[in-house]
Amino acid sequence: MQAATATTLLPSSYVTTSGGDGGQPVTNLHVQDQSGTQDDWNKYVEFTTPGSSKYAGYRRYYLPSEIDRQSITAIQITVNYKGPLKSYQTWTWGIYNWSNSSWATLGDNAAAADWQWTVLTFEATGTLANYVKSDTREIRIRLLSNNAKDNCDLDYEAVTVTYNEGGATATPTNTSIPPTPTNTLVPPTATNTPVPPTPTKTSVPPTATNTPVPPTPTNTSVPPTTTPTSQPGTCSRFVATGGNDNNDGTINAPWKTIQKAANSAQPGDIVCVRAGAYNERVTINVSGTADAYITFQSYPGETAILDGTGLTVPAEDNGMLYIKDRAYIIVKGFEVRNYKTSTKNLVPIGVRITGTAHHIGIRNNAIHHIEHNGTAKIGTDAHGIAVHGTSGSSAIHDVVIDGNTLYSLKLGSSEALVINGNVDGWQVTNNVIHDVNNIGIDAIGFEGTAPSNDQARNGLIAYNDVYNITSAGNVAYGNERSAGCVYVDGGRDITIEHNKAHNCNIGVEIASEHKGKATSNVTIRNNFIYENTDAGISMGGYDTNRGSTENCVIVNNTLYNNARLSDAWGAELYVQYDTRNNIIKNNIFYAGSGKPYILSWSTVMTGNLVDYNLFFNGASWQWKNVTYTSFSAYQSGSGNDAHSLNGLNPLLVNPGGGDLHLQSTSPAINVGQTLTQSGLYDIDGQARVQGVTIDLGADEVR
Repeated sequence: MQAATATTLLPSSYVTTSGGDGGQPVTNLHVQDQSGTQDDWNKYVEFTTPGSSKYAGYRRYYLPSEIDRQSITAIQITVNYKGPLKSYQTWTWGIYNWSNSSWATLGDNAAAADWQWTVLTFEATGTLANYVKSDTREIRIRLLSNNAKDNCDLDYEAVTVTYNEGGATATPTNTSIPPTPTNTLVPPTATNTPVPPTPTKTSVPPTATNTPVPPTPTNTSVPPTTTPTSQPGTCSRFVATGGNDNNDGTINAPWKTIQKAANSAQPGDIVCVRAGAYNERVTINVSGTADAYITFQSYPGETAILDGTGLTVPAEDNGMLYIKDRAYIIVKGFEVRNYKTSTKNLVPIGVRITGTAHHIGIRNNAIHHIEHNGTAKIGTDAHGIAVHGTSGSSAIHDVVIDGNTLYSLKLGSSEALVINGNVDGWQVTNNVIHDVNNIGIDAIGFEGTAPSNDQARNGLIAYNDVYNITSAGNVAYGNERSAGCVYVDGGRDITIEHNKAHNCNIGVEIASEHKGKATSNVTIRNNFIYENTDAGISMGGYDTNRGSTENCVIVNNTLYNNARLSDAWGAELYVQYDTRNNIIKNNIFYAGSGKPYILSWSTVMTGNLVDYNLFFNGASWQWKNVTYTSFSAYQSGSGNDAHSLNGLNPLLVNPGGGDLHLQSTSPAINVGQTLTQSGLYDIDGQARVQGVTIDLGADEVR
């Protein structure tokens, strides 16, 4: 007889499709900490109905891969709601049925008190397996208002899934990979001198000496979840500030240090760390198994803090939380902070994964004030999260970095979140990265991190919000503005989709800093890229001593007011040295008044296809170092954009406020070229083609 087991899922992200929201982190929905008439804005998420707009939006949940969706016997949604009475404004919850592409109603706010926190519960009915997407295992919960009279606050929302044990499935390992557009050609030569600044550079690779084995690429797929969000069951081991490492680790006799748990946990254990500050660096010295991960997490409803105040950063094993050569580990719900040094060439890292680790999940952590406070231009590096694949023969693989918040990091020439070296099969999803002084997310190759197979590959960068990033003022760069929200430097077979990249120096960059080496087979699609100081999308080597960008796809992105500063060095699209066989189609380029749409200073390029785009509000195009001030002259002289639109306002909903969705009367609707490279879903997770043909930009209307 199968045993019934329940697991509670927390939302990984929320999406607003109509109306507005307060912009608070999704983690505010993870903890029920408001009651009565409490009103701590920093602890809930506000959903708004500005002007005449009703609210519509949804939260994403993901069923752990070891649970067979056919074994589900119940789905319950629990909400802590504060808002108006139903008689004044109805707020309705629904769950998405993937089998018939429709929403099923769950319930509404009828039982809620007027503007007092009320816990509501709803039960899903029907064929429950249909509410779990077969490939990505997503469960989607919608919230709607019936009018625009008022707002509502949510302090907590969770989905509890009850299922029969014994229907386990294997953990999938696929990663979304872009198609290869065309064959690579032999590079031409040229002698143009570039004018852009030197992009930011990563460093601090460790060494390794193994013999190379060629990597095996994975299959193309919709982004899966490669590690479970949690293990079924409850906490089995406990750590508390008042504990003792001589205890047995039970709830009544907890261990004192997280390190004790990291030395002692067994496969299947869920180590729950009680609230408080733990002034220790932690090295995880245990591994789980494929069917029994080891989870290290904050105790439910509490936050455990790894605090680096006063700790010395070592030359090796330098992560505040360090995972080397371990497998089947999940770390979630911690705050990691205050890990700092001023000593040259020491590198503080909040969370570091290295060696040959695999099947690692880093989820829902807050990482901040990881800093190198030295004053030298070189040797003042730091990272928030770093994955360094250091073996030439055994790649790090099946790594998921999801739902984390990284901010207030002083990085020198390094990055907030980096995948570097021999890393094959990884996902960076649903993270919020902001207010750091160098690159937000970077996937790197050819830096010498591994002796061979030294290339981050087969990766997914999706549903992240990256903003407020500049290298100006960073000791490694002086006043140079060259920090990207998202950067691929020498990586290959990577999809960058459904992200918001804004208020950085560069929105998204795909380039290779190493001569004779290429960034290749990268797809940038269905992203909002806006208000970056110097460039929206940048590609190609920053000078003639760099590498190339090859066989990449840039489709269905919405770019707005990039190169926004008066002395900006770039454009909405910045095409640099040695670009080959890239596709640039179905994008909206809404430039600042008088600004260039495209800057392309190098004549070293071949096979690039540019068409079916929309240009609005800008003044010029540059292609192969020739500048055109009329669209017809640009079309004729460059051979680009024969089917593109110029001068038509795309009618974005509120571009100045960061809402780049299309209004229903936009001329960008149904005028694109339907491409397999555009993917299955737009930026909101809706079907990518809904009308006669695909819409331009990241948003699909009809």
